[in-house]
Amino acid sequence: MATITQLCRRCLLIRQIAYFALPKFKECSYRNRLIREKNILLNGNGQNLIRIHSTSRGFGTVSFKASKLSLESDKPSDCTTFQDLGNENRLHPKLVKTLSDDLKFNTMMPIQKATIRDLIDDRANCLAQAKTGTGKTIAFLLPAIQTLVTKDPSPGKHISLLVLSPTRELALQIAEEAKGLLQRFFQYKVRVCIGGTNKEKEQKDIIKNCDILIATPGRLLDHLSEPRFIEKFQALDTLVLDEADRLLDMGFMKDIERIISYLPDKVSSKRQAMLFSATQTPRVSKVADLVLGKDYKFISTIPVGEKLTHERVIQKLITVPKFSDLAPALFANIQREVQLRGSGVFKTIVFAPTAALADFYGHILQSVSGIPNVSVLHSRASQKKRNRIIAQFREAKTGVLVATDVVARGIDIPAVTDVIQVGLPMNKEAYIHRLGRTARAGTEGGGMFFLTEAEKFFPSKSLADIKFLECQPDLSLSEEVLQIAANMEEEKFKKIYQSWIGYYRTHIKEMGWTAQYLVVEANKFAKEGLRAPEIPMLTKDTIAKMGLRGMNGFNIKPKKARNTNKTIIESDAT
Repeated sequence: MATITQLCRRCLLIRQIAYFALPKFKECSYRNRLIREKNILLNGNGQNLIRIHSTSRGFGTVSFKASKLSLESDKPSDCTTFQDLGNENRLHPKLVKTLSDDLKFNTMMPIQKATIRDLIDDRANCLAQAKTGTGKTIAFLLPAIQTLVTKDPSPGKHISLLVLSPTRELALQIAEEAKGLLQRFFQYKVRVCIGGTNKEKEQKDIIKNCDILIATPGRLLDHLSEPRFIEKFQALDTLVLDEADRLLDMGFMKDIERIISYLPDKVSSKRQAMLFSATQTPRVSKVADLVLGKDYKFISTIPVGEKLTHERVIQKLITVPKFSDLAPALFANIQREVQLRGSGVFKTIVFAPTAALADFYGHILQSVSGIPNVSVLHSRASQKKRNRIIAQFREAKTGVLVATDVVARGIDIPAVTDVIQVGLPMNKEAYIHRLGRTARAGTEGGGMFFLTEAEKFFPSKSLADIKFLECQPDLSLSEEVLQIAANMEEEKFKKIYQSWIGYYRTHIKEMGWTAQYLVVEANKFAKEGLRAPEIPMLTKDTIAKMGLRGMNGFNIKPKKARNTNKTIIESDAT
C-alpha cells in the first residue's frame, strides 16, 4: 500500500503534467474531464500513450506519453496480477481463488490490465480494441461477473449479463469461460442461445433460470417475441458485443438495433455496456454510439506501429486460368507441402466461399492418400458435429480443416501453420481476418491465395498494400482430381453449382460480368470443374430468387402439375 508521502508525490506529478500539457483543462474536474474520455494504448514497452479527448466546445485533443503512469492515484499501475485485484478489494475472494487456484491464471494480460479496474470501479462504458487470443474474454466477463456476485440478486430470476456473439462457436467458447469463472458459485446459471439447437427447450431453460446469456443475434430475436422472455432482461446489468466488427461484417446491425429496443432504457437502468473489436472503423464507432452512448472510453492494446499478420507473413498468390483449375491446383499444392515438410508440421485451414464448395474441396482432399486428417466445417453442419470437429482440430498437431468464415474470427485454434484461401473473399477484411488464424502468439505462419484470372482484380485493388509472392500453379494432377469429382452423387453437383452461382452473383459487377455471362461461366464450371454429366437442374423459383430470371442456359427442373402425375416440360430460357 502506498504511503501518504508517495501518494502526495504522485498527485503532484499528475498535476504538473496536467498543467503543462493540458492548460485548457486546468479549471475542470480532473476526473470528470480527463478520465472520462481517455484512450490508453499499451505499446508493449511498458509505456502508455494516453489520448484525452473532449467533445466540449473550445477544447482540443492532446497526446502525451507517461511511463507506467496511472491517471488516478487510487489505481496503482504496478499491479499486474488477479491477486492484486483481490488485495485491493476489487474482486470477490472466490473469483480470485478460481482464477489463481482453479484456472491457474496469475498475471493479467495487457487488455485485462488496461480495462478491468475501470470496468469494475466505475462500471465504465468501454470500446476496447484487442486482437483475438489476447485474453479479452476474461476482460469483459470478470467485471460483469463481479457485478453479478456482489449485487446479491435472486439467482436465475433475471439475466444480469448478455453477450452477443457473431457465431455459435464463439458463443459456446465464451460460455465455457463464464462457467469456469463461476465454478465456485454454484447458484448462478450460464445459458447459450444459438441456432442448431432445440428452440423450445432453450427458451424454457432460459426463462426458468439464467444469470448469464451468451447469444447470437438472430436466435435471440426469435425468442424476444415471447413476453416472459423479455421480462428476463428487466434487470440487465451488463451488455457486451464481442467481435463487434465481425457482427457488423455479417450484417447484424439492424438485429442489434432491434435487440436494444427490447432492453430497458440504458440511462435509467444504469446498464454498463462494452464493445470488443479487433479493428476500429467508422461502422464500429456508429454501433458504439448506439450501444455505449456518447460518453465512453476507448482502450486499445494493439501496439502503435505493430505489424498485423497480413503485413508480416509471407503470402503466396497462385492464379489459375479457369474455375475448373482451382481444385487441382489446391490439391497439388497441399500434397507438395505435406511431402516437403512432413505430415507432422502441417496444420492448415482452407477457406472456401460457401458451404457447398467447402464440402467439394474437402471431398477431393479426403479421397486421396497422403493428406492427413481432413475435416470440413461450415454452418450447415449440426452444432454437435461442429463442436466435435473444432475440438479435434484444436488438439491436433497436424491436419487440414476446410471451412467457411465460421472459423475466421474469435475461435482459438493454436499452431495453425498455414491459411489457404480459395476463390474470392467477401472483402478485404474477410481476407485479413482469415489470415489471422495463423502466426498467432509469436509463432510463424504463412498464407496461400488461389484465384482465377477473372478474380485477379481483387488483390490488385483491395490488397494493393500486400506484397504477394506470385507462384505458378501446378495443374499436373487435374485428371485425377476431376475424376474424383465426376464420381460424386448427383445431388452434390446441384448444391455446388447452385451455391457457386449464388456467391458469384454478388460479385459480377466487380468482375465486369453480365448476369448472362455468369450463367455461361457457371455451366462451364459444372461441365469442366465438376465433370457433371449434365447441367444440374434448378427450379424456376430458385433461378428467380437469385435474380436471374430470363437468362438462357439453365437446365430447368420439370414441374409436376397439381393433383396429377403429369410432368410439365419447360424451356431452358426463363
